[in-house]
Amino acid sequence: MNINYTVKRSRKRKRTISLQISDKSELVIAAPYFTPMSEINRFVREKQNWIHKTIQKHKEDSIKNKAKEYIDGEMFYYLGESFPLEVFFEQNERKGLVFWGNRFYLNTADATEKGIFYFVSWYKKKAKQHLRQRVDFFGQKFNLRANQVKITSAEKRWGSCSADDNLSFSFRLMMAPPDIIDYVIVHELMHIKEKNHSAAFWKSVEMVMPEYKIHRRWLKENHHKFIL
Repeated sequence: MNINYTVKRSRKRKRTISLQISDKSELVIAAPYFTPMSEINRFVREKQNWIHKTIQKHKEDSIKNKAKEYIDGEMFYYLGESFPLEVFFEQNERKGLVFWGNRFYLNTADATEKGIFYFVSWYKKKAKQHLRQRVDFFGQKFNLRANQVKITSAEKRWGSCSADDNLSFSFRLMMAPPDIIDYVIVHELMHIKEKNHSAAFWKSVEMVMPEYKIHRRWLKENHHKFIL
């Protein structure tokens, strides 16, 4: 049982054992003073699935709630890999963000205020190029035609397919690995045939991507990494 915890015993507590997880993911067990450790360990074992899930959620929330500072050395994702940022200001150079030599370079006099604008603009530009290309590739391969491909700023919805076969994708997909991006594209393209998540829909996705469940799980477990 790989769970570290602190025990707080109380003479006032009569029977019940309880647990609490702090914002720092520290586990504290409150128990009556003479409770045997064997009983406390059994209690923790019974709750371990809930404990692991709660601690993981705390960690995700901590990451999500930490705003980007847009400072030197801060890491940003692109196609599944993280790269450092270098901030500088050259009056005579073009303002904005470039990616070169496995590093982001941000030229601005006020990175704290302008950083998110430049990053969103850069990711959207890359998304329009990459996602359109991959939509065309899979669309031609499986004879599925999307009317339009739109790029959104959605934080939790990676993609969607309208009743008119217009596809929308979050620019944040450009932070994910290429195989994850392809999964989301295939997922939405298959909605052109099946406007639901029926067994027939998932069968069509599986025929193109046998490992789609792995990709879907990856998105669920890692989506918090891609918030600017």
